[in-house]
Amino acid sequence: MTIEFSTSSYRFTHGREPRGYGAWAFEFEGRQPVWAPASTYADAMKWVKAHIRSVAPVDYAGNVVVTVCT
Repeated sequence: MTIEFSTSSYRFTHGREPRGYGAWAFEFEGRQPVWAPASTYADAMKWVKAHIRSVAPVDYAGNVVVTVCT
């Protein structure tokens, strides 16, 4: 499974790439946004990758695009 992050809407809203410490929300596969525990952006990306792998079927080999919510 390939997980790709899209930050375009975040960059449009905030004028910069996501970074730093905070509460991060992510959307993927048309699901409701998922909130990572308060952490750095890098740690939140690791958390959401693990979360996606836990909810995706074992044999899923597709590309998952994760949108960083604004």
